[in-house]
Amino acid sequence: MGLGYNLWYGLEQSEAEDEDVICALDADDWLDKKAFEIVKKTYERKNCLVTYGSYIKVSKGRKTKVSREYKETENVRTGKWHGSHLKTFKYKLWKYFPKEYLQHKGQWAEAASDRGLMYGIIEIAGLKKCRHIPEPIYYWRDNTPSKTSVKLQKKWTEIFQKMTPLKQIY
Repeated sequence: MGLGYNLWYGLEQSEAEDEDVICALDADDWLDKKAFEIVKKTYERKNCLVTYGSYIKVSKGRKTKVSREYKETENVRTGKWHGSHLKTFKYKLWKYFPKEYLQHKGQWAEAASDRGLMYGIIEIAGLKKCRHIPEPIYYWRDNTPSKTSVKLQKKWTEIFQKMTPLKQIY
């Protein structure tokens, strides 16, 4: 049924508890060997509910790291996208995430489900409880998408950006 449904269903079926940290990892990507240690320290040291951050783009033998922190006044839904890898969040945020935010007109998201998820999760947590991890600990395999895939990404990104922001809970 698509990326959005798979994400929603997987989280709904989990046996996670409120303080458990959920890590969103794409099937063809991988983590640095020190990723979990860094994420754990980030959650332990700071009043943290969400992490996002740097990654290394792996494409045709080339690696590029990208990183930037959201400004506290930024609108995550309509501003430039920075909520990328490594995406983690406390499970308790999921309780406030409506499945309709991974859908449009009853159809599950076919692409850009990471944006659909992270826009809402960051809004629920509030930017003050989100932490950028500047070290690149996520390896993103860029699979040079087809024109159809690029169109789907753009379509779903626009849908997610137009949704009403979720209420900050924390």
